[in-house]
Amino acid sequence: MPSDKSNTGARVRDAIAWRLHKLLGDRVVYGSLVALAAGWRGILTKPVYFGVTGSAGKTTTKELLLGMLATTGRSVGNHSSFSNIEEIAKAMLKLRPTHRFFVTELSGHQPNEMDRPLKLLQPSIGIVTVIGDDHTSADYPREAIAREKSKLIAALPPTGAAVLNADDALVASMATVCRARVITYGVSAGAELRAESIRSVWPDRLQMVLVWGTQRVPLQTQLCGTHWVAAVLGAVGGGLAAGMTLAECAKGIASVAPFEGRMQPVASRDGVTFIRDDWKAPLWTVDACFDFMRDAQARRRIVVLGELSDAGYSKSTAYAKVATQAQEWADITILVGAWASSALKARSLNGAGIFRAFSHVRDASDFVNASARSGDLVLLKGTNRQDHLLRIILARDGDVACWRDDCRRYVFCNECPDRRKHSGATSFLTQMGEQGDATASGSAQPTIASDEQVIVGLGNPDGKYAGSPHNIGWEVVDLLAHTWGFAWTETPDAWIARGSQQGQKVCLVKVRLAMNGIGAGLRRIAGDTPFAPQQSILVHDDLSLPLGTVRTRLNGGAGGHRGVASILEAFQTDAFKRVKLGIGQPNARDKQVEYVLSRWDIASRPAVDASIHAAVLRIDELLASRPKAL
Repeated sequence: MPSDKSNTGARVRDAIAWRLHKLLGDRVVYGSLVALAAGWRGILTKPVYFGVTGSAGKTTTKELLLGMLATTGRSVGNHSSFSNIEEIAKAMLKLRPTHRFFVTELSGHQPNEMDRPLKLLQPSIGIVTVIGDDHTSADYPREAIAREKSKLIAALPPTGAAVLNADDALVASMATVCRARVITYGVSAGAELRAESIRSVWPDRLQMVLVWGTQRVPLQTQLCGTHWVAAVLGAVGGGLAAGMTLAECAKGIASVAPFEGRMQPVASRDGVTFIRDDWKAPLWTVDACFDFMRDAQARRRIVVLGELSDAGYSKSTAYAKVATQAQEWADITILVGAWASSALKARSLNGAGIFRAFSHVRDASDFVNASARSGDLVLLKGTNRQDHLLRIILARDGDVACWRDDCRRYVFCNECPDRRKHSGATSFLTQMGEQGDATASGSAQPTIASDEQVIVGLGNPDGKYAGSPHNIGWEVVDLLAHTWGFAWTETPDAWIARGSQQGQKVCLVKVRLAMNGIGAGLRRIAGDTPFAPQQSILVHDDLSLPLGTVRTRLNGGAGGHRGVASILEAFQTDAFKRVKLGIGQPNARDKQVEYVLSRWDIASRPAVDASIHAAVLRIDELLASRPKAL
């Protein structure tokens, strides 16, 4: 742990930097910071300067390397995963003449990003972990990322050393641009530094035998998962390049704890163990986490999946694929986030496990912490800036009150001073406990029979939203009630209109809760009755469809519609028919919230009215296609 003195120094430096930023602006402050670091770099000749790059494993490799090097001399590294040139400069300014090593990560997720950091760092030892699909695109494929990251190896002096992953062809090929000594590592037979007898079965940690020439040294790490072998070998290779013996490297690595948010085990007070892999979640890293959990020895295995990145195809397809994989081994599978409902179609019909999907981390937290018991192993796999899954652990000890879904901060929640401030969405359980407006006429809840066709118009009950795009679903069911001669009855949770149409019993519903709470309200109306999603039609707006367009869908995810998402989560199924009315217009997404909650302008109204009448016809068609009750 850093001393109080060092913490005070850091706070002073940050305060000065903030003042300068306010006075002079980013470019001047950061430019001056980098210039100072470059001057300091030129003065200090003693430290050995390391650069670590790759698509994954950079931070763990760096932390392992720092912990290992610390057994032979003082060292400094960049903070956490922050590897832009300003963060490298700040870390470099912490160097003192007594330091022997400086280690920093180097990013390369866009062209020429390595140029300025390499000019500042002037490394003598470079380590490359792996080239993955992170930040890839049609204009920046994996091969281009490899070329960018290979600049680290090309920049090494002839007296330096490159440590390259022999198991990754793109990394191994970087030896062709290297003037320095090359050390290759991996599990393949051709690697100079190899790992054999690899094992990591929870509750045991990762262990292996290091092989270097004729030397064989056993290594017991504190890490979880065999996918960290490359990070371990990369760090050991860096140690060998710096003059350490294989035995010294093994002893140093063994002393290093898992880095925060990278397959980090955290034990709760009541015996539940969480495996935190919640810093980032590129799709291609999920398999390694699943392999670890599949082999783990635990009472039950639970997986919570948050925001996935670098999917390479549609998010809905990616979530469904991952959900299917998880249900093959997990006792409980939970997806959370804006795309979670798209995985409901992947619910296993044969598996005995439990499957849930939630939009909000708060609801996922409630479910996890109500379900998990002593001896359970829970994987939290997500992207911190998007979902902050650490709150699930903090909530177990009552140490969080912030449930915002739009925070976007990079820091983990345990470091955030606002975590105990009440904010964010109301939990589903709280919504389910609300009794609605006590002044509403008619207090008895209606019973929806199994032979009734339920048609739910989505909208907001507040009068100020009448005539807005988000309330077009209400306008459709209002027209249905008028056309069919149904009378509305007010209840605490909804307005209900019932009758018969085309030989069918029909129940029209307008839930009396804001859009985000519609699911809880509809679930209360359903209660313990035979009402099922399969006998329902949801009528709602769709910003992705052009104004005037009407589409029918038999099932599927929410597509970003919060009201639909709340219903799918409340019933934990996507088996709702949909009639979607397009509300999209040019530039509508620029101010999305303002647009969907503002009244239609005069010019749009004819197209709106036409789509409402078209939606009524579509609903008639769906009723006609529904089998008649016997």
